[in-house]
Amino acid sequence: MKLLNKIAFIYLFVAMAGFFMLPVAFAQQVDTSNAGLVVKVAPGELLPVSVKLSNFGSNNRVDVLVVYGIFTSSGKEIYSTNETVAVETTANFIKTIQIPFSASPGAYIAKTSITYEGQLVPATTQFPFTVERKFFGFFQSDFFLYGGISFLLTILAFVLGWVLVKRRKGRFVPFDYSAIPRDKRTFYEILSDTIMQMRQRVGDDALLIASQINGLKIDKETGRVLSITESPAKIIAVLVSEYEKKLGKKVSFSFRNK
Repeated sequence: MKLLNKIAFIYLFVAMAGFFMLPVAFAQQVDTSNAGLVVKVAPGELLPVSVKLSNFGSNNRVDVLVVYGIFTSSGKEIYSTNETVAVETTANFIKTIQIPFSASPGAYIAKTSITYEGQLVPATTQFPFTVERKFFGFFQSDFFLYGGISFLLTILAFVLGWVLVKRRKGRFVPFDYSAIPRDKRTFYEILSDTIMQMRQRVGDDALLIASQINGLKIDKETGRVLSITESPAKIIAVLVSEYEKKLGKKVSFSFRNK
């Protein structure tokens, strides 16, 4: 008899313990995040808050008061709002909160708590985010970062372009043949200008072609005409013919003014 009484007492104890532990096992929960969308907003912009309510354990809808707050890193509340949400067992939704226009740049925390059946449920969740001003549609840090990169790229492009133009101009400056006798100087200048203009079109191939013309000797680095040992008219005709073969079309050249 005593044994049966002990067994009955144990069953009663276990049942009562389970009854008192049940609310703990099914404690209401609230989870929030930044919805995977933003971690940085500007004053006046909307902050999306992903909310998940769970463990309400009811087949009927119940009203849950959800309270949202925006706090500074020091814990000062700068904004608060709430809404009533109808929940059965769980509920998932996204709430957008407008950051006050007066919010100063810095680190902030978005906190969410719930009130269920008139009592504040001890389940508060939070996540951090940053408030930063915008310039021309860009966050301040991004504006200075990308602006600085763009400025440097612009400077580099300008310097590179200036160097290339300077080298190009220096590369195609007409050579001075004043030391050549007057009766031969004109042919030197015509050949030199022809080579120079062709070099602008086909690059150093113009020097290679000219260096292979019989009776014509040039500087293979600069294209300067060094000597003419055969008929200048013949050399000019052959040179122009070879350049036309290279381009596959007729070419014309302009020569320096006296």
